[in-house]
Formats: sequence, structure tokens, C-alpha cells
Amino acid sequence: MSLTIPLVHTPNAAGEINKNDALGYSLIGILVVICAGLFLTHLGRLLNFGFPFLATIVAASLFFLHRNAYVAFAWWIWLFTPEVRRLVDFQSAYHNVSPVMVTPLLVTGLAFLTIFQRPRFLLHRATVPFSMFAGAALFSFVIGAFENGFFPAAYDLGAMLCPLAFGVFLMMNERDYERNRETIVFASLTGLIIIAAYGLYQFYNLPPWDALWLNESKFSSGGSAFAEQLRIFGPLNSPGPYGLALMAFLVLVMASKGRLRVPAAAFGFPALALSEVRVAWGGFAIGALLVIWRLGGKARLRFMLLILIAGVIATPLLTEGAFSSVVASRFSSLSNLQQDNSFQAREALYQNFAATAFSDPIGAGLGQLGVAAKLTSGQTADFDSGVLELPYEFGWVGGSIIFCSIILMVLRVFRTLASSQDYMTVGAAAIFFSVLSTIVSGTVFVGLNGMLLWSAGALAMGARLNQGKWIGSGM
Repeated sequence: MSLTIPLVHTPNAAGEINKNDALGYSLIGILVVICAGLFLTHLGRLLNFGFPFLATIVAASLFFLHRNAYVAFAWWIWLFTPEVRRLVDFQSAYHNVSPVMVTPLLVTGLAFLTIFQRPRFLLHRATVPFSMFAGAALFSFVIGAFENGFFPAAYDLGAMLCPLAFGVFLMMNERDYERNRETIVFASLTGLIIIAAYGLYQFYNLPPWDALWLNESKFSSGGSAFAEQLRIFGPLNSPGPYGLALMAFLVLVMASKGRLRVPAAAFGFPALALSEVRVAWGGFAIGALLVIWRLGGKARLRFMLLILIAGVIATPLLTEGAFSSVVASRFSSLSNLQQDNSFQAREALYQNFAATAFSDPIGAGLGQLGVAAKLTSGQTADFDSGVLELPYEFGWVGGSIIFCSIILMVLRVFRTLASSQDYMTVGAAAIFFSVLSTIVSGTVFVGLNGMLLWSAGALAMGARLNQGKWIGSGM
């Protein structure tokens, strides 16, 4: 059986699903109904292992039979799996290490099947940055397996390479390129509406399973486990990836077309503000400026009209006391960074740890940071700087390879951006630069952040590949 079976129809930019795609999306709906039924009957504990199994079965079916629906499902699974985990914990017991959280890796990892079918594609000039990063990650995995343990290093490797493989998968399916990118618009905008609306509900009426997560995970920077006293994180695990997802999808809202744009903006902008992720605010500004620059006067007019309509819709929320006080307080910290605790901590990290991070040629290896650290220490270990995390984990040898791969990708994506006025190509390139800019506050290569970065870069560069412009085209 071929692994490149294309779909005939796809959701369009307006968010409409063709009837011939209904079966693929129905499989996703069946999974949702099963999960909802188990939760409503207080049998959610069965999903601790059942959800990864069922989701993988659905994903495999979609991968072979309904490829566009698989693309959408792969996006959604990263957005909603943490919420499934919290509901499972709420109906059973808090699990410091939950089997549910491997589900996105299992679903996205199916993209490797396409790569295994065409391994020579990894030598294509378009995928050189991906291959360089993967090579450095594999070397760091070997180091981490010896230093930190096989399972933590393996989980870290999967969290890095599965999003990367999905990006390569998007580039390899040239025949499905147009369909896949429209599917991602549909999945992103519908995903944005749901996660933003849930985040706003979370702020005003914190669900008990989310409160349990805040208390049991000891996630102090998320605020207090009371309504109107937390930084919202929606269905994700923390405000950081939640803010980055909102940021990326809102950049796409600016560039895209269709009826979903207005509700996506009306829910998305207030949710981004309440996440209080300042680096995501800055990343959105970068992406918005790039979109306006490339799409010109029509984009500026659409943007102003979109903001006006979304602002009118969201006015009752924006003027509400708790909302305005929280956002105003966070915004005020931007003008007085020297008095801000998180800024001071990050500044001290750069001053005190930079020399150490760049001194080791091979690094600490995978498995010592992030969620993977839970498998050894029981606690998540994070850097407040992706810039320092790279040499610390990969050493200056692997870190240099990754740095070169990113520079190469930046040049290629920027060249695509500068030569295109196609809305999706511009939007994807803008998202790539928006996500990459947040590396100053944390890693952008792992998990959902990596999914956003590699997919956006792949879609931007895939435009040139799809048009046959890589042949003899220099950089």
C-alpha cells in the first residue's frame, strides 16, 4: 500500500469541510464521543492507557485513508492532550508522569513512515536544515542515554524529532501541498477558537481539574488555583506554550481569509493578553509586521477592519474589571523591566551561566531538561533561555551544527517571504520568525513549540519546492 495516498477534497480557507471528507473527520468525532462518554460516566481512568491507544488507531486510519484529516488531527492532538490528561487525573489520581502525554508523539510520529519510504529526500537541499538538526539530536541522544538514562533521553528525542518529521512530511507530499496547507489553516483557526474560548472560561470559572493540576504540579508561576487569580493556560500545560500557540495562530488570522477569522480574533486576542506571556506578545508584533509588509495595503485594511470588529465583539470582556487590571499590570511591567522578577532572573542566568553553557564540547545530552527530566528527578527542569539551553544540552559542537541549520533555514524562509505575496506562504514565514524570536525565553524545538516552528518553516519553504524553484536556485 502506498504511503502517499492523497485526499481528493479538503477544508478550504473559510473553514468548510467538503462532504467527501466527512468520514475522516467522523473518525475524530467518534474518538471525542468515546472520551466524553467515559468522562461523563466517571470512567475516565480507563483513558490513562486507552487514550494513547485509541488516538494512535484513529491517526493510523487517517494517515492511510484520509491524509488531510490526519494533518488536522496531528495539530489538534498537541493542543488538547494535556486537558485529557488532567481529566483522567481528576477521575483517578494525579500522575506525575502520565502515559496520556505520549499520545502526540505517537500520532505525529506516523510521519516517519513517509520519510522511511523516501529516505533520499533527506538529502534534498530543501531538507538540509532538518537533517542537520536531526543529526545533532541523535548524537545528543547517545550522550544523554549514558548520562541521564535511556528513557528520558528517548522521550526528549521523540519530542524533538516527531515535530521535525511532521514538517518534512508536509514538504515531501508535493501533490498534497495545497491541500495540506489549507487543512492547517482550518485546523489552526478552529483550534484557536476552542483553546482561546476555553482559556477565557478558565479565567472566570476555573474548572476543578485545572485547579487540581495547578496545585499538584506545583506550577507556582501559573498563579493561584482560583478564578481571576491565574495566568490562563487553556487546554495546555502552562501559559508558555499556550501563549505561543495563540501567537502563531493569530499571525495566521492576519494573513488568512474566511469566515473563521473574526471569531478567532475576538477570542484569541483577549486570551493572549490573559496568558501574560510577554515574549508571545512581542512575537506576535514581529509576525504582524511581516504580514503587513508583504501583503501590502489590502492586508493593512483587512487587519484594521478585523481588529475593529473583534474589538467591538470583545468590548464587554476588555472593559471588565478583573481582565483590565490583570492585563494592565502585566503591560506596565514592560516599561519597568529592571523591577520585574522574571526579567532579573533571566538576566542573571545569562550573566552567570553563559560561560558554563558554552564550555562543554558534547553537552549534558538529552533527557536532563524539560518534561523528560520528570522520568529521573520527578520534576520538570527548564531553562529560561533557549539560547543557553542549546549549548548546555548539545555542547558547543552540536550547538554549532544546530545554529548553522537554523541560520540556513532563516535565510531560506526569508527569501521565500521576500519573493511571495501568497497569503499562506507569507503567514507561514511570519509564524516561523515569530516562534523563533521566542528562543530568548525558552526552547522552540520541542513539543508544541517545535510543531509550530518546523511546520511553519516547512510550509514556507514548501512553496518554493512545490513550484520547482529549488533547482539551480542557490540558497
